[in-house]
Amino acid sequence: MDYLKKYNITAEEIEEIKDRYNEGIINFMTQEKDFIIQKLEYLKEKQYMIMPILLNNIKIFLEEMRPLKQKVKKMEEKGYSKKSMQMVLMNEHMYDNI
Repeated sequence: MDYLKKYNITAEEIEEIKDRYNEGIINFMTQEKDFIIQKLEYLKEKQYMIMPILLNNIKIFLEEMRPLKQKVKKMEEKGYSKKSMQMVLMNEHMYDNI
């Protein structure tokens, strides 16, 4: 998961991710690097803080790209501030209800 360092995630934070999630999720993140990078690039492009999302809403990284884009678009259309959008992306329950 060293590819996460490109997104300003430290070795210590990578260890925190490994401690937080089960082996299946960690294996997925390791084996499906391109699938994860697609979301990381999108979030980086939108200027979201990636590490809080990784720690609190791993679902974003396990699902297809389309739901993430649709939910971000909905929030933009509703006039959510960048801070509000970041909070929604960091909270799985809020994210599910968009």
